[in-house]
Amino acid sequence: MKQRLLFSISFIICFGCTYLPENSKTTGGTAACNAIPSHAVPVFYYDYLHLKLKIDSAEGSFIFDTGFDNLCIDSIFYNLSKMNYLSSSSGKIYGIGNAYQELNLIRDTICFSMDSRTFRTSNVPVLNLKPIGGDYIDGLLGTRHFAGEIVEVTYTKGYLKVHDSIDSVDVTGYSLIPMINSDFHFFIPATLKINDSVTITGNFLLDTATPESSLTSYIAYKNDLSEKVDKKVLYYTMYGGIGGESSGYDFSAVSLMIGGLTLPDVIFSYSLDTAGSLASEDYIGILGNNILDRFDLIIDFRLNNLYLRPNERYDKPFEFNRMGFAFVDRCKTMGGWIVSGMYRNSPAEKEGLMIDDKIITINKTPVEKIPYEEQEEYFEKIRRVTLEVSRQGNLHTIEFALAPLRDT
Repeated sequence: MKQRLLFSISFIICFGCTYLPENSKTTGGTAACNAIPSHAVPVFYYDYLHLKLKIDSAEGSFIFDTGFDNLCIDSIFYNLSKMNYLSSSSGKIYGIGNAYQELNLIRDTICFSMDSRTFRTSNVPVLNLKPIGGDYIDGLLGTRHFAGEIVEVTYTKGYLKVHDSIDSVDVTGYSLIPMINSDFHFFIPATLKINDSVTITGNFLLDTATPESSLTSYIAYKNDLSEKVDKKVLYYTMYGGIGGESSGYDFSAVSLMIGGLTLPDVIFSYSLDTAGSLASEDYIGILGNNILDRFDLIIDFRLNNLYLRPNERYDKPFEFNRMGFAFVDRCKTMGGWIVSGMYRNSPAEKEGLMIDDKIITINKTPVEKIPYEEQEEYFEKIRRVTLEVSRQGNLHTIEFALAPLRDT
């Protein structure tokens, strides 16, 4: 797993060239499939749903993000593409993490396209996204651009399709869940049974740009989870999302119930953040892709309904992280994988691996030789790693075993 948290962005703004992998194989991620329905848009799924957008003459890999409302452009992609808009301003933007990020806000109208669909928008933030998600993220595409439409998303078959009406979609086998729409942020009710003494019910933010699922720190404090969750492991990062520094505990819950569907032995987190999206009192947590990718989704943005149907991943057992660290692929811009987060007391941490280390080789293989779409599968096949890392210009060799992490 490369990164636990990501791009849930708060809608409070205070004013003051990379491509989707071509010919991807269906490995650890889900590749865009050639046999997709007509008028559907190919997506590649690995932690996030990647799709191609074209802004002016620049084509890039953008993330379909139900936790954000507008278009957002990565600063490196923006500069390399030599975009130049006359009307802009500076400001701050909040999201996952304890702080905020400075932004350049483009006020000019921007025209962009997705397959045969064209869009116009303004007030577009330019942010530093690659340190959070890696070089294969050139921006985000939010929910406002699908207002009044129905979006079908398949993680396993690799496509996104927009429908004009729910009547034109076959919803056989789907469970309907009403959503709450709050300024183009969408929430659904769910019940998380943590153990025999703690069950939490409430509204979760639907967020396809967050790989993992988490309860907010407010809910964790209110339910005294630090005392009531016995087996857990701490994760910390300086790149948890737009707000930077973030931390929380991973644990195994008895079940997650969404509508009439129940997922057993769910790996969930609870946040320790003091600010940002995971410290909010307005909802109980975020449902990310480790939950959502077990379903085919139909999101009715017109009537504010979510349709869920179990897919091939539905019965796959949840597993704790076995690497002990998270990384982002920065081979194109920085020449390696950058360690973005660590698990406390993991073999990786105990052997000296640190956030911001640049991984050059793994088991003597240069990381630039491991394709983006094959990275998850690569780690599933090995039990021990030898990393060559660069830290402040010096090379270090770090060795440790891979095993599922959980404190007892």
